[in-house]
Amino acid sequence: MNSEDAQILALHALTFLLEDSQRIEGFLRMTGIEPHDLREMVAEKHGQAAILDYLLGNETLLLAFTAEEGCHDQDPALARKALGGRAMTQDWTSA
Repeated sequence: MNSEDAQILALHALTFLLEDSQRIEGFLRMTGIEPHDLREMVAEKHGQAAILDYLLGNETLLLAFTAEEGCHDQDPALARKALGGRAMTQDWTSA
């Protein structure tokens, strides 16, 4: 997966989170991002990576996203790798 495809998948993942209030509230709570900062955050690769890291940290959410998106279950991980940088290592779902 190339960087452009990874960025597009991250945008789709954000849309997926925004479609459900519990999903987006969980993301905002775990990342500490304010709703008004989402647009700026998603424009940056580190913000796109944070969205994918959040999905990758929650298997149920990840599988729901890939089913809705119609992509392979490993695509978010491939997208995350394509964006570069250090991947999240903390289990955000435990808090």
